Amino acid sequence: MIESFRHPGIVVKDMEAAIRFYCDYLGHKVIVDFIEKGDYFNKLIGLKDTEARVVKVNSPDGIYLELIEFINYPVPESSESSFASIGINHICYTVKGIDSLYKRLVNLGVEFISPPLASDFDPVKTCFCYGPDRVLVQFVEVTDPDSIRDGLK
Repeated sequence: MIESFRHPGIVVKDMEAAIRFYCDYLGHKVIVDFIEKGDYFNKLIGLKDTEARVVKVNSPDGIYLELIEFINYPVPESSESSFASIGINHICYTVKGIDSLYKRLVNLGVEFISPPLASDFDPVKTCFCYGPDRVLVQFVEVTDPDSIRDGLK
């Protein structure tokens, strides 16, 4: 029986760039930073003689992301990503002050698909940007908490 959601894992090409984005830009905190290797790790992921740097970062609400950078295993370059690409599509954060966040991240050089937009069907403003390695990141600000549907808060 599933008790709760645990974390998404994101394979990154440059751990320092990923830490800069998720910690410096988005306010996560590094909780562990270690090297995974050995028989257990290789059996677990189905590879041989592999090492990876694993960094787990907490978001302000306590949920964490697991960032993984392979040290001695060639990670194929992903093709141009699109919102319509198959696979895990994006990660999403609930935020306050979406317009200020958008301006700050644009000033830091983060690429957005669009500026924050008001939803046609829910009382929210939302936008997507590209994180390191073109991972899609969504930000959602609830603009009217009293009229948002259950399950979408």
